[in-house]
Amino acid sequence: MKKRNIIIFIICTGLLIIVVITTIHEKPDIKNIYLSLDKNFDFEKLKPYNNHTFSTQDPDIYLIMEVKHFGPEDEIEVEWIKIENDSYDVIQKNIINPEKKGSGKIIVSLIKHNNAYSAGSYNVETYLNGDKKNTEEFHITDGN
Repeated sequence: MKKRNIIIFIICTGLLIIVVITTIHEKPDIKNIYLSLDKNFDFEKLKPYNNHTFSTQDPDIYLIMEVKHFGPEDEIEVEWIKIENDSYDVIQKNIINPEKKGSGKIIVSLIKHNNAYSAGSYNVETYLNGDKKNTEEFHITDGN
């Protein structure tokens, strides 16, 4: 084999290895998000749905995210948004950076003000590495 053919073979092999490694690397993802009063629920028993209603006196409201292949280089941003008269106000923002690589669930709670939630319509939006992944709408009512 000529020296030129060997160099071309080595370059092609290197490119093939790079392509294989790139496609095998599993990208981080937020698979599902759930709103719940119970942070210890079982994913297998709960089906996601879009009509969440909570009370101003509920003990806690949790956003539970099912994440896959999440690592220290990744960031999840959660924005809790109150909707009033066609305006959208971010009332809480959480940023999550893991210490280790892995999959599982991440739990974030909505903070109460004056020991109660404010009644109204809300959205909670999740972003993974700056890209919007999910939006979930929910409502908080005055009743118990």
